[in-house]
Formats: sequence, structure tokens, C-alpha cells
Amino acid sequence: MASPGNARKRPYAPRMAPAERREQLLDAALRIINTEGVAGVSVDAVAKAAGITRPVVYGQFTDSNHILRDLLHREGERALAQIADALPADLTDADPVATFTHVAESFFTAVTTHPDRWRAILLPVDATPPPVRMYRQQAEAAIRTQFADITRHFLTGRPGAETVDVELLAHFLLTTMEEGGRLALRDPDGYPPGRLTAMARFMVETFIERYPDGR
Repeated sequence: MASPGNARKRPYAPRMAPAERREQLLDAALRIINTEGVAGVSVDAVAKAAGITRPVVYGQFTDSNHILRDLLHREGERALAQIADALPADLTDADPVATFTHVAESFFTAVTTHPDRWRAILLPVDATPPPVRMYRQQAEAAIRTQFADITRHFLTGRPGAETVDVELLAHFLLTTMEEGGRLALRDPDGYPPGRLTAMARFMVETFIERYPDGR
């Protein structure tokens, strides 16, 4: 029987600054989502994935919902930044087809370049806890508002365009892009960014042709 002095001590997690530890735990949760889905995220699972004890996790988060909410907020902010970079700062002389094609191309490229991030945002639906789902809905609403503003600008002065339901159109645009992103995540070889972007361009060209610029 081993003497108390020779007993193997449980290893302690290396000390980290609180902000660094938080990022480590969120990264661990993101890995879990990408391998086991949202349902696989728990305090125990995150602790195991990060190689630390449960109390260390509880030092940063109250429960799994807290982890998921903060993770989606972090990844959502990064994703929104990627989309924002694709939106033109000045629409004065911008071409509508070129603008929306560029936005679509940037989005699909971002999805395939950072699949872990976008898988956490686009794929979980039914299993997503209410607080996380609420944040996602708020983020989508912000993007729809931007799409609506841009669409309204391009339709101004086009005969017959005053009857277009811009808010609903923006909703359909975002939904179509999100579905394209899901296809790229599930089958990246079958749905590369180029294929998805070409379809997005076709849809925008078809719509714009119905409302030629009357100016």
C-alpha cells in the first residue's frame, strides 16, 4: 500500500489569466460542438476537453447554457465582422448585382475558411437552448436590417419597385445565404463557394432585370 507521502497527487491546471482561461474554455466548447453537437456541451465535457477540473470551469461560467451563450456571442461577433467587411461603405455609385455578389462570395468563403465557427452558428437549431437561440435571432435581425437598407437604396427610382416588400425580401436573402452556408458545411466538395456564389448572382440579376433603372 502506498504511503501518503508517495501517493500520486492530482495534477493542477496551469495558472492562466481569467480572460485567457475563458477563451480556452470557449475554444474547448467549440470543439465539442463540432464533434458532438450542441447537446454534447456540459461543464463536465468542457472540463475534460480542456484538461482541467470542474471548479475551474465554474470559476468562469455558471452552467452549460452560460458557456453556449458566451460562445455564440463571441463567434457571432466575429462572424458579423466578416459580413460587415463585405458590405460597401458607400453605395453612391455601387452596382447592385456586383454588391450582392460580393457579399455572397465573401460569406460563402468565410464559411468554408472558418467552418468550426459557422457550424456552431448555422447548424444547431432545435437543440439550441432558448438564451442562445434568442441571441442568434437578434444577430440575424441586425443583418436583415442591413440587407433591407441596401436593397431599398438600390430600388429607389426603379419603376414598380415601390411595391416590393423590402423587409421580406431581406429575410429571404438572408435565409438563402444561410442555407447555402449549411450546404457548404455539409458537403464542401459538392457546394464550393464558386457554385453558391454563381447561383446568388443569378438570383440577383433575375430580380434586378424585373426593375430596370429608370433614372
